[in-house]
Amino acid sequence: MSNTKHVVILGAAHTGVAGLTTAISILDKANRSPSSAKYSVIVLASQLPTDPKSIGYTSHWAGAHHVSHATGTGNSPIILVSSSIDFWRYWIARTAVDGNSDSNSSEHPEQLAIDQETFNTMWALSEPGNEAEICFLRIEQVEYYQEEIPEGKEHHLRWYPNFRILLPESLTPDLRSQGVRSGVSLSTLTIDTPVYLSYLFERLEKAGGKVIKGHVDHIRDVETQINYLLQAQGTNSIYVDAIINCTGLGARTLGGVEDSNVYALRGQTVVLRAPWIRFGRTISSGDDLWTYIIPRRSGDVVVGGTKVADDYHPSPRPEITLDILTRGLKLCPEFVEVDPPIVTTTNMRFSHDESELDSESITLDDLLEQIKPIMVEEGCGLRPARRGGVRIERGDVEIDSVDGSSGKKVHKKTVPIIHNYGHSGSGYQSSWGSSNRAVRLLEEAIAS
Repeated sequence: MSNTKHVVILGAAHTGVAGLTTAISILDKANRSPSSAKYSVIVLASQLPTDPKSIGYTSHWAGAHHVSHATGTGNSPIILVSSSIDFWRYWIARTAVDGNSDSNSSEHPEQLAIDQETFNTMWALSEPGNEAEICFLRIEQVEYYQEEIPEGKEHHLRWYPNFRILLPESLTPDLRSQGVRSGVSLSTLTIDTPVYLSYLFERLEKAGGKVIKGHVDHIRDVETQINYLLQAQGTNSIYVDAIINCTGLGARTLGGVEDSNVYALRGQTVVLRAPWIRFGRTISSGDDLWTYIIPRRSGDVVVGGTKVADDYHPSPRPEITLDILTRGLKLCPEFVEVDPPIVTTTNMRFSHDESELDSESITLDDLLEQIKPIMVEEGCGLRPARRGGVRIERGDVEIDSVDGSSGKKVHKKTVPIIHNYGHSGSGYQSSWGSSNRAVRLLEEAIAS
C-alpha cells in the first residue's frame, strides 16, 4: 500500500494565487525533507489562468504590489490552531478591527509576520537571473497619507528596504491640495499577476502537482467528483486523505462551509501602457476610494481604484473609469509628459514646469484625451473579504468515499480540512506566509 497522501485543494471559481501557492508549498516541503510525508496534490477549480478573464477571477485582476496593511511588531510567535474556538479567541485577541481593514490603528503581529515571509520569498524570486524575475518589478514606492504620522510611534512599514519618512517640504502644493499631510518612501516590488499565475501554474506541474478543471457544490462530494474527473481522463481513482479550502469568495456558498462572514469587496482599475513609469504611488482618498499607481515589468501600469462591499456588478462602470483616470492623473501627471517620455524610476514629482499643467489652455478634459491612446483595458474584480479576518484553520469534514474500481459510493469517512481564505485585497502579499501556515496544519493533521 502506498504511503502517499492524496490532498485536494479547492479553488472553487478559479485557480487563484492562494490555491496555487499552497499546492506548491506542500510539494516543495515534501521534496526538501526526506522525513516529510509524500503527497499527491490536485487543485480543483472551474477556471484556469489560461481561461478568459472574468469578474470572479480576482487573482487575474489584482494590481498588485507588496505594501502591507498589517501593523504590530511582527515578532510574536506563530500560533497555529486546530479548533474554531481557539482560533477565534486568538484572532480576536490580536485584532481590534476587521481583519481586512486597511486601518493602521490596531496591532496585527501575526498578519505582519505572514506578509514579511511573503515579501522575503518574492524578493528572492525577483532576483536578477531567477526564472521568476519576469513576474516582478522592483520599485521605489511612496505612500501618501491624509493625516500626520504620529511622532514617537514606529511606522508599520519601517521594515521594508530603504524606508524613510518624507520631509514636509517635499510635499508639493498639488499634493497638499489632494489632502496629503505626510508620506513615506520604501523599496518593494510589483507583481505582473497574469504572468505570475502562469509561472505558479507551470511550477506546480513541474513539482508533480495536477490541476483539474471542475467544481463541487458541497464539500462532501470532493472525492466522488475528483474520481469522476480522473476516470474521464483515464487515470486511476484516489482516496482523498485531506482537503484544503482555498475557495475565497466561494466559501460563502460552498455546501458544508457556507461561511456567512465572507463577502465581496469590488474593485475597479484601468490599465495604461506607460513603460516610462517605473515607480509606485498610493494615496488614500476616503469614501471607499484610494488612488494607486502600480507599474508592471511589462510596461503596463495599473491605476486604481475602488473598494465597495457587496457590489457584484460584473462590468467596469464608465463613470468610475473616468474618476479613476482623473485621480490617477492628479497623483501621477507623468502619464501625460509634454516631452517624449523618459523612463522614470524615482518618485520625484513632475519634472516639467508645472505651470504647463495649470495653464487655463490645458483642461482636465484635454489631459484625459491624451490618456486615451495609452489605455489598454478596464477591469473589475471581487476581492474575497471576510468579517473577522483571514481564516487559516484546521477542522474535520465527513465526505463520501468511493470504491477504487467501480467509482461507486461505498461509505462515508472523515478527513481533515484546512481552511485558507478570506484574504481580501491582500492575497498576493500574504500568499507564501499563509500557505506555510496551512501546510503546517496539514502536516499536524496527517500525523495525528
